[in-house]
Amino acid sequence: MAAPGADRIRVAQNVAASIAHELRNPVFAIVSSAQLLRYRITDDPVIEKNLGRILRESERMNAFIAALLDFARPAPVRLTPADPDEVWDDVIAARQGILEGKSLKAMRTAPAARASCAVDVEQLGQAFMIALDNAIDAAPAETDLQIESVVAPDGSWESRLTNRGPRIPPDTLAHAFEPLVTTKEGHTGIGLAIARRIIADHGGSISLSSTETETRFAVALPAAPAPLP
Repeated sequence: MAAPGADRIRVAQNVAASIAHELRNPVFAIVSSAQLLRYRITDDPVIEKNLGRILRESERMNAFIAALLDFARPAPVRLTPADPDEVWDDVIAARQGILEGKSLKAMRTAPAARASCAVDVEQLGQAFMIALDNAIDAAPAETDLQIESVVAPDGSWESRLTNRGPRIPPDTLAHAFEPLVTTKEGHTGIGLAIARRIIADHGGSISLSSTETETRFAVALPAAPAPLP
């Protein structure tokens, strides 16, 4: 049986793939033409300035296309037993410079009894990094990000990432995990859609809630299956 929301993810992936393929050839043609003109015209600063702008914006479009394809045609997950809190630790360490640059602290609360879940460490790390980057963008400087994990009696694992940023508008929140939904200038609106797809591929669930004082990202994963005797 398909996981809850799997049909919606599949439809969104098909739409994303169609958009990416429609955009890829025109953007390639624009880049090629701009580069050719740059080589042919070297003595007009106005033309050079505008060609540079065309190439920069084309790079942004290529990044957008790559994000669409990452969502639409993902690599299959390779699940092995691992502790998802260790994945969190690696992600936080990788973003420590960015956290310090904004005077943010990631406050960790890990469970005493560690979890064992069936995870693809690389892809799960990508989902956590997307969530952390969103929290860093939203959090006011010199505040704390709270990351709390718990292990249930059945071995399932849940983690909550909370920031004190402004409330996400209800209309945006309702579609936060859909592609192309964003309120941030220069962002593709693909990140949370990729995170949802990754967590769904792990058999888990993902949610986002927001109030006037905080926004919370939550993810839950089932326990790894017991080894056969």
